[in-house]
Amino acid sequence: MLSAKRLAASAVVASAAAGLVLAGSGTASADDVPVWQANCHLYNIFNTGGMSNCELPTWHQVKLTCVAWPVPFTYWKYGPMEYGQNQSWASCDSYNAMVGVEVIQAYP
Repeated sequence: MLSAKRLAASAVVASAAAGLVLAGSGTASADDVPVWQANCHLYNIFNTGGMSNCELPTWHQVKLTCVAWPVPFTYWKYGPMEYGQNQSWASCDSYNAMVGVEVIQAYP
């Protein structure tokens, strides 16, 4: 049978381990900047796709606004979440279907 001291020590160790896991799983580090301050660049690729990258460290992703034909409706395509100068890219489903491209803040 476990003594009260052992149970208390186990609870302290378990709490400390859980605290370390939570502290290490933060979504942004202290040097991250908001995407609107990170000097991000957007590239339109033949009105079909787009990509983005940022000069300062931030999590970002490209967001495309596409239009589908013959019944016109708009939809959004998102690129993968990337950090800093890594490129986030996406493309619409058909040629010349992109009507807008922007970079948005992403949280891993």
